Amino acid sequence: MILLLVGLFLGNIPSFAFSASSQPKINCLIINLDYVNCTWTEHEHNYSFKSRFTHKEILDCPNYLRIDGVNVGCVFPYEKPQRFNTLKTWLYSDNGGLVTEQEHNLKAYVKLYPPVNLSVVEKKDAELWLYWNITKNDSCIESEVRHRTDNNAWKSTTPGHRTSFSLPFPSKKRYEFQVRARIESSCGESKFWSDWSEPVYWGYLKTNNTSEDPGNLPLMSLVLCTAGATVILVILSCLLVHNERLRIILIPVVPNAGRNVSNYLTALFDNYDGNVEKWLSMPKDLENGFKPNFTERACPVREYRIVSQSSTDSESILSNPTDLSSDYQCMHSYSSASTIPGSSETIQTQDLSQVDNPV
Repeated sequence: MILLLVGLFLGNIPSFAFSASSQPKINCLIINLDYVNCTWTEHEHNYSFKSRFTHKEILDCPNYLRIDGVNVGCVFPYEKPQRFNTLKTWLYSDNGGLVTEQEHNLKAYVKLYPPVNLSVVEKKDAELWLYWNITKNDSCIESEVRHRTDNNAWKSTTPGHRTSFSLPFPSKKRYEFQVRARIESSCGESKFWSDWSEPVYWGYLKTNNTSEDPGNLPLMSLVLCTAGATVILVILSCLLVHNERLRIILIPVVPNAGRNVSNYLTALFDNYDGNVEKWLSMPKDLENGFKPNFTERACPVREYRIVSQSSTDSESILSNPTDLSSDYQCMHSYSSASTIPGSSETIQTQDLSQVDNPV
């Protein structure tokens, strides 16, 4: 009976009986002026969370942060002027008992998102300009820029209200830029800077090998282009040969006789009987190329004597007029030398006219 009473007493110990050292601590931070993120240090129990800004109602946690099914934090909305008001937070155990109650002054606990859309532009007046955007369009935000060359030490600028930065007379090195932002002092300076933005680069990085990494790209591209052009030419040549649009004929080199001219000429007449084609070992295609590819019809030729015409025997001039006309037609039709009749043809034509029309 006594043990039962002790057990009931221990099981009903109120939450305020926890020692101060064992109570979980709640840490709250305003993220980008959009929401409040509160987390607590003790994760052995599944606590429930409530919060309230001054002059506002108490709100249950709308969105818990969980690790392995245990509540470790809470995210709830934020309105712009609320960071100047006191925030009260409560943690409750599973059975509804109060575990801890804390107050927070969040004026200096604001963390913005890193700047975005960084870009570098080189102006004509030998200046390098860096531009970026702030995720919150607020006049209370200041930015800080840091830059370095060739992975050397960082150089930071004085924070200010700007979204651009200029660097005069840049050298031929690789520049790296990063930007971060925070709430400035005139609006209640925040203790927290945003994370550094993603880096942006300008120029080329010089390594200890005295060579620039991007500098090797033109040489590699030249080699690749040359190899590609060679492969394309070989493929085109093979296609032309395959389609018989290109015929490769190897012409043998004429032997250089030099001082032994007699020896070469002796081999030409003794071994090849003066046949130059065999002596030069010309390919069959080349040898056939020099042979004529046309035939000419043979034409019989006769010799005629021109007999002077006399007054006594005029009929003896025509010995055989039929043969004369046929031979003349053959000569006229197959002659390829000239189309203008010669002197003998003129005389023969005149004689024939005289035969057809005798006096």
